[in-house]
Amino acid sequence: MDTEFHYYQSYLIAVKSGFAPADARIFAYASQHVDDNDMIFEINKDDPDYFKNYISQTMNILKPKSKLLRIYPIFHFIPGDPLSDPARRKDGRMQRLNTTPDSANANAIFDRAAASGDLYRLGIAAHGYVDTWAHQNFTGYFDDFNAMKGVLEQATPDIGHADAKHNPDWPGLVWKDLRLVQEHERVDNRARFLDAAVALHKKLSRIARPGVKAKTLTREAEALRNDLFEIMFERDPNNKLSEVRTARCLELAETSGYGDATLPRYDADLWFEAVVNENVKGLRDRDESNHFGLKVFADEYTWKERATYRDSHWYRFQLAVRQHQQEAMELLDEKVFALMELESL
Repeated sequence: MDTEFHYYQSYLIAVKSGFAPADARIFAYASQHVDDNDMIFEINKDDPDYFKNYISQTMNILKPKSKLLRIYPIFHFIPGDPLSDPARRKDGRMQRLNTTPDSANANAIFDRAAASGDLYRLGIAAHGYVDTWAHQNFTGYFDDFNAMKGVLEQATPDIGHADAKHNPDWPGLVWKDLRLVQEHERVDNRARFLDAAVALHKKLSRIARPGVKAKTLTREAEALRNDLFEIMFERDPNNKLSEVRTARCLELAETSGYGDATLPRYDADLWFEAVVNENVKGLRDRDESNHFGLKVFADEYTWKERATYRDSHWYRFQLAVRQHQQEAMELLDEKVFALMELESL
């Protein structure tokens, strides 16, 4: 999934579930920012207010396997039930790390975040939870289990859905996963995304309105599914209608059933730039071309306001990333990793 779901549609789902618009904006931004939090910053270096963040995404799949294990299965490819019916493959293979929708592990990780009462953690957990639909039948680890046949696919490392490129994440795409048995090989991302939306609505509703009745949830879920289908009903194999769908989300956000408030467009730098000064030395480290360490002089970062940075969205999000990683790793260590022999850990 990309920004369309993790930010815009997640906001709509949150307000539909009973969250106030201001809280829903924090939740949705945190959900999407999991994908954009891919650079380590050292702020106020050699100072009592020194801070170094954890990343929740990386495009550098050449990192050591132990580091990748602390990113992909935690935030993007939560291990599920390898015996589930939609995971059945033509070659009969199974993998404990295989991502499956609405799995027990994904629910447990989400529920721990919900128990914290922290909107940032809730957004982070929601990202991984809904990705169990989009990323199903892939693992967040180096494994030929992820491999898809073809010359181009053979040239890419077998981690996550690298071989499938953007296929699992584009909402208007209908494609084939030829690894799966015939009855499951046709994939309609719209159906997967709508199922994820309804499941997330149910979980968020029970947080925002603990006493909500099942009949109410069913009625709201049907309305939500219909409204989101109207946003992404067209087949869009090249993702050219992304801006059209985004505009529909923004319009829906201003209706009475979805918060009746203006939803700002997502800005990946908003939280960071609100709290951190950046002293660029030569090439800007935050430019995508420098994310692989192509720098001569490191940029310097300092807090804009020492007295208030701990209350900022970016800082609180980073604390939530740390806590989420720690608790998710503890859970998966016990239920998944301890039962496997993973190379180079």
